[in-house]
Amino acid sequence: MLEKFLDKYPGMIREFSFGANGNQVMLGGQNALPFHDFEGASGKPMFALEITDSKPADWAGALREIYADVEASPVAWAQKCATVYGADAVFLNLDSMEKDLSAAEIASGVKEVAGAISVPLIVHGLGDKEKDEAVLPQVAAACSGLGLLIGPVLKENYQAIAEAALEHGHSIIAQVPMDVNLAKDLNIKLGKFFPLERVVIDSLTSALGYGLEYSYSTTERIRLSAVVHDDKTLQTPLIARVGREVWKTKEALQNPQKGILWESVTALNLLLAGDDIIILRHPESLKLVRSLL
Repeated sequence: MLEKFLDKYPGMIREFSFGANGNQVMLGGQNALPFHDFEGASGKPMFALEITDSKPADWAGALREIYADVEASPVAWAQKCATVYGADAVFLNLDSMEKDLSAAEIASGVKEVAGAISVPLIVHGLGDKEKDEAVLPQVAAACSGLGLLIGPVLKENYQAIAEAALEHGHSIIAQVPMDVNLAKDLNIKLGKFFPLERVVIDSLTSALGYGLEYSYSTTERIRLSAVVHDDKTLQTPLIARVGREVWKTKEALQNPQKGILWESVTALNLLLAGDDIIILRHPESLKLVRSLL
């Protein structure tokens, strides 16, 4: 009787997995809107904690205190996030790309981190066309077969990075600046040679009070287009880098407890909008969001 009152949609998010050697995780498969389990499969979100491959000089003091014992060692830091804090994945930001290190050195460090943890690894460059194009393909080659999620892949450099990722068995993050049509266009270009089953969309995000409404709207429109309107070019998981945006706000910098709430509320809103992978910085935020869910 209840069935006739429920909405059924034609679209489905492609099943997506990354990781290797027994640490693979699966995303996608949704044919309903977020948290609408009564209408279909609404998916289960993944949470990653962010680390850097060099000491994070620009991070909030409250965060550096938590990771003071491991911030000098990306391997130890990644292991702590996975084993102590229970992150589903580790998000490794390649801050060392700003320094005088070769691409081979950076790639070697990434491989060491990937081999030291029992959860999948997400590797993120600077979002700089030239630097990312020089380093990320070498990361892909050094970590061949380890099933990384690599990004960002931009419209200006997608060919070189995506081809390297494809050759070495990785997935990619297709990044666009808060625009549904740009996300669609980039996926169309990628789809000509790269399987969309291995693509995650990053439409960028903002923190609570700093443009979150626009981020929410963009994410929601992408997910509605994919599930409700069956737009196959957008039927991929979505990722949101919440921690970076929150922990540079004055609220988080002035009061760590407020920062945890700011990060958690931002994450929860984006989960409601349709994001599948949430990147956080504070382990207490991870604990709080999970308890809310």
